[in-house]
Amino acid sequence: MIPIKPLLAALGIVFTLAFSISPPVFAVNSAKEYEIKAAFLFNLGSFVRWSERSFEGANAPFYLCVLGDDPFGDLLDTIAAGQNISGHPMKIQRFQDIAESMSIQCNTLFISLSVQAQLPEILAHLKDQPTLTVGDMDNFAVQGGMVQFFTRDNKVRLMLDPQAFAEAGLRPSAQLMRIAQIVNGK
Repeated sequence: MIPIKPLLAALGIVFTLAFSISPPVFAVNSAKEYEIKAAFLFNLGSFVRWSERSFEGANAPFYLCVLGDDPFGDLLDTIAAGQNISGHPMKIQRFQDIAESMSIQCNTLFISLSVQAQLPEILAHLKDQPTLTVGDMDNFAVQGGMVQFFTRDNKVRLMLDPQAFAEAGLRPSAQLMRIAQIVNGK
């Protein structure tokens, strides 16, 4: 495994430059795929305009949550340590089912492939909630998810549904819109 801090520093610089220059394309092999997706997942929160109801207060945490089996291992914990998004300290939460996740309002929710069968129920539960939904299952964005990671030509890319953002009261930044493949989901 690659040392995390140097990887994050490099990916952070590349990610920021990519948003300002051209679409990011990162060649991946299966061992690095979730390291790259973890860095994307962490950085996505900085490229979203959050609604007023996204946070319960000025010092409320930014919750990055994983629903279902966690494909990232401890990568998200390492990335999030001491970090903040939009001035909110980042916290990582993991849940096995949607009922469990109702205890807090996740700002970003990665929906794992392991709960794919419940995707319609999960998205219905989150309807009109200011939660950024992210996944890497096939047709995630087309089914109503906001951001989908996908691999094409051995590179991690993003697919985005602006309508799903709007329904949640969120707005993707122009930079995010520029680098993502835009789809019209449900």
